[in-house]
Amino acid sequence: AKVSNKTFDGCGAPLFAVTTRELATAIRNITISKDPVHIEVMDAARAHPEMVAGEGRLTTRTMKSVPGLFMKEGAEAVEVASMADGRTLVYKISDGSWRAFGAIMHAALLEWGITTTEEAFNVYGGANIVGGMRAVL
Repeated sequence: AKVSNKTFDGCGAPLFAVTTRELATAIRNITISKDPVHIEVMDAARAHPEMVAGEGRLTTRTMKSVPGLFMKEGAEAVEVASMADGRTLVYKISDGSWRAFGAIMHAALLEWGITTTEEAFNVYGGANIVGGMRAVL
């Protein structure tokens, strides 16, 4: 992937501007790599998803419930997901908000034939459920 620009994320780590297609290709290449270092990193991430995203987060819960799934959320509502067989997706929510994240991920995994327990995406008005959300792919 050709880096078109670089900056730093909110944690101070280098951030390279690439397209979502280039990011998907990079993640897929690491996911299916036979390099022992890549295998070790993917195995560790899948074994300890709370170290990838934090305890209780949707990314963590989804990785725990789907064997072979690697996910990583990033700044400004970027998400990657990759199965051990190489199926990979990347999406970016253009307004940077996470509110649609769960619905999008659930719909994408359904396209792969994977169901998760994260199926209810309620919209609240105060303490009351006033609607719901679903992604249409």
